[in-house]
Amino acid sequence: MAGDPFTFGQPAAAGAAPAFGSTIPVRTRHPLGLPQGSVRALLTIMVIGTLWALLLMPPEKVMSVEKGGGIPLYLYYLTFLIIGSYFSHRSTTPKGSGERHPLYLPRGSIRFLLIVGFIAVIGLGFYKDHDFFEKLRLNDVNEQPFLPFIIFGAFFVGIVFNSLMHMILAGPNGMPAWYQDVLAWVSVLAVLGLTAEVVYQLVIVPNTENPMDLPKWQSILSGVIAFYFGVRS
Repeated sequence: MAGDPFTFGQPAAAGAAPAFGSTIPVRTRHPLGLPQGSVRALLTIMVIGTLWALLLMPPEKVMSVEKGGGIPLYLYYLTFLIIGSYFSHRSTTPKGSGERHPLYLPRGSIRFLLIVGFIAVIGLGFYKDHDFFEKLRLNDVNEQPFLPFIIFGAFFVGIVFNSLMHMILAGPNGMPAWYQDVLAWVSVLAVLGLTAEVVYQLVIVPNTENPMDLPKWQSILSGVIAFYFGVRS
């Protein structure tokens, strides 16, 4: 009988307490306890925000970042990987489920920000300097010939790794919180490490005679970020 509190499987009336035996949906816990996709959105903003900052800097500053001058190679590879991964992923949050969108922003906000941001940066950069597109030239790829294999390989390793971990760790409510949070924090720290490396190149290197050579550092941290996007793809 509809509305009978002893009828199993019947949803409770709107605004009423759940009836005995009624089905209560379990909300899946996502990395760091944030809405689904929030960590990837944060990583995307941090990586591409670094690229935008370099594009808007004076040419002489940008040319001092790498040996060959210009934007670091790993930023190009990560940008292509992240943009491709982010725009190919569609929200699986059902309407009316009560789940929030990434970073508690309205649906589609991150994609809109990326599109508008790239248009604004390119437009402003070209307005300020008609040689703006010179900043986009690639460094000598022979300096780091294995970098694309490391980054894109780490992405696919992340996909395989997560499939294995699902078979081992997944429970009724999904993956354990510790597993999600460890991967999320490691990837965030990797982005912060790359940001610190860019600051080092801009601030320290011009004022020192023996700068550190950091291609391995760049490769490892870039691989960690790509790995996380593979895990969460």
